[in-house]
Amino acid sequence: MKYVLKQLTTYFKEHKGRYAVVFGFMIIASAMYVAPIYILRLFIDALLQDDFSQTDLIRYSSLFAGAILLGYVAEFVWTFNLFIGSYDLQRQLRQQLMGHFLKMGAPFYQRFRTGDLMTRSSDDVQVMGMTVGYGLMVFLNTSLYLSFIVAMMAVTVSWQLTLIALIPMPILAYYIFKWGSQVDKSFTEAQNSVSEMNSEVLEIIDGIRVVRAYGLEAETTKKFEAKTAETREKNNIVSEIDSRFGPLITIILAISFVLSFGIGAQLVANQQITIGAMVSFQVYLTMVVWPMISAGDLVNVMQQGAASWRRINEVLQTEDLLEPAGTADLASVETIKLSDYHFKYPDTKREVLAGLDLTIQKGEVLGIVGKTGSGKTSLLRQFGHRYPYSNQMPYINGQALTHFHTEALRSQFAEVPQEHTLFSRTIKENLLFGQPDASDAAIWSALDAACFSEDIKRMPEGLETVVGEKGVSLSGGQKQRLSLARAFLRQSEVLLLDDALSAVDAKTEQAIITNLKQMQHAPTSIIVTHRLSAITDADQIIVLDDGEIRQRGTHQSLIKTPGWYQDQYYHQQLKEDDTDVLND
Repeated sequence: MKYVLKQLTTYFKEHKGRYAVVFGFMIIASAMYVAPIYILRLFIDALLQDDFSQTDLIRYSSLFAGAILLGYVAEFVWTFNLFIGSYDLQRQLRQQLMGHFLKMGAPFYQRFRTGDLMTRSSDDVQVMGMTVGYGLMVFLNTSLYLSFIVAMMAVTVSWQLTLIALIPMPILAYYIFKWGSQVDKSFTEAQNSVSEMNSEVLEIIDGIRVVRAYGLEAETTKKFEAKTAETREKNNIVSEIDSRFGPLITIILAISFVLSFGIGAQLVANQQITIGAMVSFQVYLTMVVWPMISAGDLVNVMQQGAASWRRINEVLQTEDLLEPAGTADLASVETIKLSDYHFKYPDTKREVLAGLDLTIQKGEVLGIVGKTGSGKTSLLRQFGHRYPYSNQMPYINGQALTHFHTEALRSQFAEVPQEHTLFSRTIKENLLFGQPDASDAAIWSALDAACFSEDIKRMPEGLETVVGEKGVSLSGGQKQRLSLARAFLRQSEVLLLDDALSAVDAKTEQAIITNLKQMQHAPTSIIVTHRLSAITDADQIIVLDDGEIRQRGTHQSLIKTPGWYQDQYYHQQLKEDDTDVLND
């Protein structure tokens, strides 16, 4: 409990005005809820007197109604403000998490699975909201309400009788804190299990076609049932611990009732307290039931909140270890240079890029080819600063890449990766993702350049066609061309294409490459491809093998030089000739 309240201190300080109102009105509400019992005691004692009149009845009734009404208004004010704080905290945490997600590089996402991040961003944030809302309500209300009740019992009735009624309470406190620590541990394990299960769900949904293609529905279902059973067992442990509190509190309160009633009867017999005082004491003791039962809920909520806060804080405190970006602006990309460049991924020893020397001038087209696993995509990733550099970094305009502000740098690059990311929105909304203020004319121009405009014109909804999650309603070639059009529309200075034409036919590929060259402001293009036809007019081509540049030159020079490029060229020419024969 102390841990989570300590962690939330900063939030409470930011909204101290709101919580001052909460605390102040909670005091008033607590006082007003015990006041009617004291009024009841005075009423009973007055009723036993011979001079009780209708005026006394009206006076006590008015006081009773006034206390209840004031208590209602006070509770409305503090409850309203308290739960506003709960929703506000959830909003802040979600904003912090999303902001953190958007800033993080690839190493961060290698540590946390998507389902885990979703659970921490939804379930754990909701638990924190419940902690600050219901949990704080119970904590403050229970402590203040209970304090008022005990004070009224001791001051207005008998402090000796109050002490006797509280004798069993240390036993309750012992078990509350003992079981509370178990709730913390068990709830953390349960939430981790939920995270793993959510990750499994996402992977199964993403790979549902593969699961069905291999006929693994039954096996996948069996594995998922085992995961859900594990999650259920861990949640059952939490529920079992939670269930201990209610019966224990009931027993403790029953003992208090018996003790107080027996001793109280003797005090009445000895005329040490009045009958009205005895009645009010029993009512006070009845009122203790709710705070004591809530104490059990409070421990559960606070311990769950502590577990969820640790999980949220773990994400917020985890960095991607990328080098810090600078503050310089980047108006134009004149040159890109790598000098004796080496790179390896974090936590690995093998260099995926070794000794690269490369200079790209503004407006040039660089083709990158090589066999699978040669480092082509890894080279392209260097310009996006996705991973920590290995003591070296690319240079832009003669300055280290990290010299520039991240947003300024990324605004000059547009990328079409191998895995095309499309959002479950309309085609137009997907196009405008990187250039929100683009005109319709610019949109159609980008679609024409990507050879996708005719496809859209044939669609009943046109640009307003919803592509579905991850572009499920589009073919592979349509996804690629939509991704290309989005990159063209951005009009960045540097265009990064990672095998971005693999799903289109050779004729469409040539048309797109031609359109790219004829753009009014043709970007510097870095093209990774397996089809050499996409880079025949490139200013320079490099052949990678095991992270090193094995060949360098233009298309014409490389096809005349024995090596991988020449072999691949003749191999692809033969395949195209065979295809033409079959088509004829």
